[in-house]
Amino acid sequence: MDNIIKFFLYFLFFTVIHSLLATDRAKNQAEKLLGKRFRYYRLLYSLISVPLFAPALIVWITYSNSTPPIYAIPQNFYPVIVFVRLGAIGMFGYALLQIDILEFIGIKRQKKDVLVTGGAYALVRHPLYTSGILLLITKMRMTLLDLTAVLLITGYLVIGAFIEEKRLLSKFGDKYRKYQEEVSMFIPVKWFIKKISRNKIF
Repeated sequence: MDNIIKFFLYFLFFTVIHSLLATDRAKNQAEKLLGKRFRYYRLLYSLISVPLFAPALIVWITYSNSTPPIYAIPQNFYPVIVFVRLGAIGMFGYALLQIDILEFIGIKRQKKDVLVTGGAYALVRHPLYTSGILLLITKMRMTLLDLTAVLLITGYLVIGAFIEEKRLLSKFGDKYRKYQEEVSMFIPVKWFIKKISRNKIF
């Protein structure tokens, strides 16, 4: 139980600092301090994220098996889980290619804002978060620490997606509102409905 509390505290520390650095207030302050070098802020933000999350990750990896097991997926279901996980990795990689990974982490200068709605983003509005959550929840064996980590990280990603939606609505307005109406947030329900209605035989 101590390791679960330890993970929770480390993860809470990560989420607080990570979220604060992503606020407009923090960015405005950084722009004043850094001046022209502010264009490296996104890169700095990405680099800082690694050591911030590292303590929680180390506790998770090191002590996962020392906590009580919750469940293990039967071997008969392994092919299905592997298929889902490969699909999630494929979606994650495709979505990163669409937004330019070097630009995303801040190595390349950010181009003019463009709303990406094709490819992986035609399936769901947040393919990076969706694929990350799929990889988390399809862990073959789940201990109490694993479940704690999965729930906390999933919750943080979902909250992050809702915050991002507000930012995108403010930036793109009606264009993003139309995109919201046509594409589901995490589960590609609207995409499946479109596919079924197109292939329906009358």
